[in-house]
Amino acid sequence: LVEPAQSVVAILPDRYNSAMLAGDMGNAMLSLLTHCVGSLHIGSELVSVSKSFVACIKQSTKYQQNTVMYLAMSAFGACIYLSGRSNDDVDVKSYEELNLIGERTKNKILVYKNFINRMLSHFWMGDYIKLVELSEKHKPSGHKRYLEAMRTFFDGIASLTLARHTHQPNWRKKGEEALEKMIEWEKISKWNFEMRAKLLQAELHYLNGDLKSADVTYKASIASAREHKFTHYEALTCELYGIFCVENRMVDEGAKQLQMALDKYKQWGAMKKVEELQLQMDTVNPSSLRKFKIKK
Repeated sequence: LVEPAQSVVAILPDRYNSAMLAGDMGNAMLSLLTHCVGSLHIGSELVSVSKSFVACIKQSTKYQQNTVMYLAMSAFGACIYLSGRSNDDVDVKSYEELNLIGERTKNKILVYKNFINRMLSHFWMGDYIKLVELSEKHKPSGHKRYLEAMRTFFDGIASLTLARHTHQPNWRKKGEEALEKMIEWEKISKWNFEMRAKLLQAELHYLNGDLKSADVTYKASIASAREHKFTHYEALTCELYGIFCVENRMVDEGAKQLQMALDKYKQWGAMKKVEELQLQMDTVNPSSLRKFKIKK
């Protein structure tokens, strides 16, 4: 949690190579898996990440590291889904099949990480209703703090968005709780969590009707994501700031921010998200304001 996430991911190939040379296939496959998953979470280009997952699945199958194989399949599913690519390289099991395997073998790690990968897919596509419904079925786990931080962020953004659109106080409360937790994580690592804390704060300002503070904080979140080299989060911050601008009659600026988000999602390789956002952008006409709705 403390070190920049990118630096942690960068050392994992060396650990993999060292373990392979020592004949320690268990640690080698675990290092390879962690590198793949970490690359997905830091916003590395998705086609490249997909190829790494394919190699991980094939190697873990070869060396009979079944838990690694199933975990790789689960995260690979999210990667392929967001990239919009078909998978013709390796056989993978569905989320439902992986859940059944986890439950049958009492593998709590597989069940939990499978849940995280499904949540990740819903989040990036803006399917917030599905996200919160899924989240409510899984109690927080204390095993992986970074994953819990990511889950908190996803829950927080979804909750604040739903609070703004439904005016239901329970969503506001959940969003506020997520922000409080993220502020604590930001104290541990500004690099990893500042952008997320600022984006949650911007969304809360918007919910409270403090448009001036929201505008300033959205911009600060974009700057933080860019400074700390999280391409996917820079795309997200531009997207949410663009929505804010359009919904508050700053359509020209909103269209500009949404185009920036589109470009960053393309850079990430999230072509399914690009298609979804492009459809939304087609409803925005800078010369005559139209109501811009996010996907719920």
